[in-house]
Amino acid sequence: MKKLAQYCGWAGLAAILAGLVVYSLLNTMSAGAYIPLVFGILLLLFYIIVQFEEIKKGLTSRSAKFGSNAALMILIIFGLIVVVNIFMNRFSWRLDTTAARQFSLADQSRNVLKNLDRDVHIIGFFKSGEDARAQELLTEYKHFSEKLDFTFTDPDKDPGLAKKYAIKAYGTFVVEANGKEEKIEKTDEEAITNAIIKVTREGKKKIYFTTGHGEKDIESTDQSGLNTAKTALTDENYEIEKMVLAEKTAVPSDCAVLIVAGPRSDLFANERRMIDDYLNSGGKALLMIDPEAGLSYAELAAAWGCKLGDDIVVDASGLGQLFGAGPTIPIVSQYEPHAITRDFSLMTFYPEARSISREAEGSAGAQFQEIAKTSPRSWAETSPLTAGRIDFDEGLDVRGPITLAAAVEKSATNAAPSSGGTAKTRLVIFGDSDFAGNSYFRVQGNGDFFMNAVSWLAEEEDLISVRARDPEDRRINLTQMQSTLILYLGVILLPLAIFITGIVVYRKRR
Repeated sequence: MKKLAQYCGWAGLAAILAGLVVYSLLNTMSAGAYIPLVFGILLLLFYIIVQFEEIKKGLTSRSAKFGSNAALMILIIFGLIVVVNIFMNRFSWRLDTTAARQFSLADQSRNVLKNLDRDVHIIGFFKSGEDARAQELLTEYKHFSEKLDFTFTDPDKDPGLAKKYAIKAYGTFVVEANGKEEKIEKTDEEAITNAIIKVTREGKKKIYFTTGHGEKDIESTDQSGLNTAKTALTDENYEIEKMVLAEKTAVPSDCAVLIVAGPRSDLFANERRMIDDYLNSGGKALLMIDPEAGLSYAELAAAWGCKLGDDIVVDASGLGQLFGAGPTIPIVSQYEPHAITRDFSLMTFYPEARSISREAEGSAGAQFQEIAKTSPRSWAETSPLTAGRIDFDEGLDVRGPITLAAAVEKSATNAAPSSGGTAKTRLVIFGDSDFAGNSYFRVQGNGDFFMNAVSWLAEEEDLISVRARDPEDRRINLTQMQSTLILYLGVILLPLAIFITGIVVYRKRR
């Protein structure tokens, strides 16, 4: 009878364990979980009744006392682990060891979260069991700001809430703040961060792109177009509009940033006057001037202390060959200290760019700052490029490093009364416009550098950073049942098997 009771005891433990596993897998207390649990409890009761005297003797024996001390030590250690876990949960420190940094937020996302001045609520509409990745991402967001909170709901289980927000597909986020809401339909850091920017910013700043002189088209999806740049600006809550300056009498008063991107023909005299008036009254402008642009743009830049070289920058470092770039596509990895280049370490590419330097006879009081330079193994080629070999000509060409981008800041001379006379003119000049085109915008740091320049001009320095990118996804996607099975195999079954093996070996040695 006692031998049978021992077998029943082990069988009872196994049956209870099986019932718990079934319950966790099905997430419901069905017959498949009830039956083994009840059967296991009955077997354990039978074992206790039959072996009651032996159990009683075992508990009062000397070895039992040592066992109770060991159990006490285990409980103390377990308690310490619980306390440490609570402490780490409250004051957490996170480390991302993945090669692609796929579990870390981009610098821009962190800056936006740290500068939140109002509560932001995010609702994720996901099918039950399919929100693990989204939960991880939003948990990382909440780690950087207490003003952000989030909830998840299954639209099938809460159709009223789904109807309220007009949810049409699983995987939709609704970002709310200050009575405004943005809806996005993908689990993407860039989209979520841009949605937060949109609902927390007051109004939209307007950016005008000039047209009429062969500038790059913000609607074009061709390689040389600026549609990618336009989309990036729109995503960060800027309002974009094209403008034929010749049709105006002045730059519109609602212009936050004026962008001249790759013009081919010269400015008219009245256009030049309108741009100067705009800048003198505290305006902000981004000039991206290619080598073949008209002379009027060099004159405009010179008036603000910036000299555009009549040359093409050549990069002989060979670094560009790693990316399939030739010597007339210089690469910049050296940046001077400035708000635009803060914490910026990505390389940028400039196809057929011209040099930029300080103009000694520029506007009085203008602060000229070089912000992007090529490598020392580069030069500004002043002779026409030929199909043959490109060589440095001593006395004619200018040795590198060569400046390809510069920023100018000056107190406005004709500031509007509403500004209290403290408005500042800001001007950023690039010796190239192709770097922001569709074919190069996503290459290395080109897009980030362009966006940082616009953010500085628009006086939104908190947006200056490296934006989110799509990391290489190396994760293995598992279903909820597969995850639970792995949990039981690694955390319960294998340790239990080792424990049972130890007991068997111990009993045999006795």
